[in-house]
Amino acid sequence: MTATTLGELFPELRNIAPLRERKCIPPRKFPGKSVSKITRQGTADRLKALYPEMMSWSPVLVTQAWFKWLSENQMELVEPEIRDERFPEYLVELMVSYTQEEKAEAAPRLSRNTRLFSV
Repeated sequence: MTATTLGELFPELRNIAPLRERKCIPPRKFPGKSVSKITRQGTADRLKALYPEMMSWSPVLVTQAWFKWLSENQMELVEPEIRDERFPEYLVELMVSYTQEEKAEAAPRLSRNTRLFSV
């Protein structure tokens, strides 16, 4: 079995909606204000720089985990500045507890099935 895409199945759909040509609108200039673009590193990028073991994780997941850890520990919701070893430990504990909950939920189903086949 080969994998096909919708584009291969329906090639005529590729050209239904033409791309809009966007006009390049220059930024508005306000007297006394700088119009320069604000470029800063986002929370997920900072976290991934501080914790390289999370480099392959989704930016949303990393950020949500960070803010959840801060809120559970009643800390101020701020972006990270330095590496805190308690954060990776929190993530490991969270993953272990989640895995144990999953195993606990699956255990009754397994024992019931084994009882059916052991007769």
